[in-house]
Amino acid sequence: MEQAKIRKTIRKFSDLIERNKDRWAFSDYKEGINEGLEIAKDTFEENVEKFLSPIPEEDPATKVKSLQDRFNLIINTIVVHEKPNYSKDRLDGIYEGFEKSKKLFGECIREYYSSDTEP
Repeated sequence: MEQAKIRKTIRKFSDLIERNKDRWAFSDYKEGINEGLEIAKDTFEENVEKFLSPIPEEDPATKVKSLQDRFNLIINTIVVHEKPNYSKDRLDGIYEGFEKSKKLFGECIREYYSSDTEP
């Protein structure tokens, strides 16, 4: 896997996450969404090689589905423990951020593999 393409994909996903954060998150829920998005971004960066490993015998649609499933599985296994300063709204927001990150990852990875098939 080309390191340049990996860095480009990390940057693309990171940009998507940043653009989807609420800049004026004045509630625990919205702050939680931002935190969930940030956790998902960090998780992707830490595990990028797993997501972008080549799967040459599969068509692009199957690759995208497989990678989306891998990302979803890792995100679904993240457990956020209650902290004294976390309200229920903030925890709910974090999990909503995880769900939002799954959609953003799908957008990112579809673009990644569609660029693989272009001349």
